[in-house]
Amino acid sequence: MSFFRKMFDEKSPERGPASATASPSSADLANDPNMIRVYDGYGRELFITKQQWKGYVLLGNLETARDNPEQLYGMLVGALNDGFAADIIPYAEHLWRTDPIPSRGAAILGIVYMNANRLDDAEGVLNDFIGTHGEDGVVLTNLAKVHSRRLDSARTDSILWHALEVDPNQDNGLDWYAAIQRDRGGEPSALDAFRRVAALPRSWRAQLWLARDALQGKDFPAAESLYTEALGRSERPVPTDLLMQMSGDLGNNGYLAEIIGLVEPYFDPAFHGLQVGNNLIKANYDLGQLDAARRILGQLYAQKRHDWQRTLSYWDTELAKAGISKRAETVPEELSVSLISIEGPLWTRDGSPFAALLPLKRPNAQHIAVLGSIAVLAQVPERPAIQLSDGPGRLSRAVPLILAEKIHLTTDAAGFALIPWAQNQGFALFGRPYADQALCDLGGKNEKAPDFMVAVTLDATQSLWKLALRLVRREDGHRIAEAQVEAASENPGPAVERLAAKLLKLLAKHASVRAYPAPTWYQIPVGNDSSDYLLRLEQQLAVACMHLDFLKGGGLSGERELLDGILHLCVRQPTNQTIRMIFAQTLRQIQKVRSEILPEYREKIDLLQGDHPIAGDVAQLVENAITEALGS
Repeated sequence: MSFFRKMFDEKSPERGPASATASPSSADLANDPNMIRVYDGYGRELFITKQQWKGYVLLGNLETARDNPEQLYGMLVGALNDGFAADIIPYAEHLWRTDPIPSRGAAILGIVYMNANRLDDAEGVLNDFIGTHGEDGVVLTNLAKVHSRRLDSARTDSILWHALEVDPNQDNGLDWYAAIQRDRGGEPSALDAFRRVAALPRSWRAQLWLARDALQGKDFPAAESLYTEALGRSERPVPTDLLMQMSGDLGNNGYLAEIIGLVEPYFDPAFHGLQVGNNLIKANYDLGQLDAARRILGQLYAQKRHDWQRTLSYWDTELAKAGISKRAETVPEELSVSLISIEGPLWTRDGSPFAALLPLKRPNAQHIAVLGSIAVLAQVPERPAIQLSDGPGRLSRAVPLILAEKIHLTTDAAGFALIPWAQNQGFALFGRPYADQALCDLGGKNEKAPDFMVAVTLDATQSLWKLALRLVRREDGHRIAEAQVEAASENPGPAVERLAAKLLKLLAKHASVRAYPAPTWYQIPVGNDSSDYLLRLEQQLAVACMHLDFLKGGGLSGERELLDGILHLCVRQPTNQTIRMIFAQTLRQIQKVRSEILPEYREKIDLLQGDHPIAGDVAQLVENAITEALGS
């Protein structure tokens, strides 16, 4: 973590002052050949220049892994791919002298020397290995590459073929051999090359290429026979390359059920990982076997690979959409709507230990209820429909949550958020506002009938959204006051803060509500993080609703994005006690509905609590809540 603190801490001189120009997007950075993608201990994706990587990370990591051959080899391969051959020569030479797998050490040093244009040194290392340890297919292939760089095609051809005789399944050697033949005689010559290699003892990789040709020729029985032969000849666990190419080619040619039958019995998520798992998820998804796809997705998430996150998140969303499409087929014409009433901060409900921190309200305190879930959209469905939560829907629920929270914590009134729920479906979102009297009638059904109703309407028909509120006295349905703000759709947090300030002034003026100092632990982030705060409140609401007995239907997706999001907000706001409480309460609620995913987060949670401990009375409550959620 020390590297990332130095490189990315806001006070770091490397980072400098905020730029007046727009920052490049992640996609732009990922496509920049001078940038390298890295991940910190919390799984956050970051980009640094190659020079920064070399100076701050690469050389130090190589030194640390100097006496760990497995790690050192992996780092050398990565450094080669990033163009650092000249910088890693001493470490490649060290691995060559100490590697318990001599062929690996010799091959990587030969490649490093070749990339540094030291062909004589490369040839010497490779020949020395053969003289000492005997022939090895990969070493011979790299020796052939030395002669290829010297433009000696006769020796190249001879040594390369012999390399395949020694090891016919080396991907680099086989691909190169087929490419040479393709250049000389076209695709028929390449297929003949694969047939020659397939005839060698122990060959299985060439069979995959012949099977691809058979599939493209609509000859599945021939392809199946070749796959069976390849599986029978391969080692165990079955090589990842074998299952990946087999599943990919079958899928590209429409044989989805055959992927499940041929590939899944051999799939080991820890060994084959995303390369094979991605194809299995897609096959199950395309076949409508969503539970099977989710099972494989969960197995891949459990490997805790940050570099897989984008792909896994994509499938998380696609499977959620598919699940909603299935549920949408049974949407009734008439929906039964329940009203969820949440008093005070959401994260102090549901048995939360943080309820002990709430200020006491007088028995005669004014009760203010805030209803949202109303969004005027540019495109309105003709009939009730189920869909994934989107920006307008999330904001329409988050605004009542934060307004009720602020009323409860910064005034002498009791604040309530009212959230409509369509039974057997999920959160309800209405396309037009309630009339004032209907609003009051709705509030009167609440267990604690409010003195005043606040209705919030989001108008999302234009690029600049509008948030409008009405303050209505419930007793007589009289509309007392109104307020409105404009909100940037991509960053509505600042506008919601302005709306909250206007509401508190209206309550003081028209409802005899007095402002009280907020608890010292109550801190709302500003800027972009204020929008993220709203998102995390709404997501916590979604989790909380999954285990309320009186609510039926609904579904939960993107649980890991939810946990990562609030965790990363904690890291960006390391001293914010409010956000840490929300994080701990989210963990408690996830434990009730998706406890199986929490072990994936133990290391990140320990890192957060160790790197960024919070102060005050809240600290022990947070620690207890986290311990409860993790079960230790």
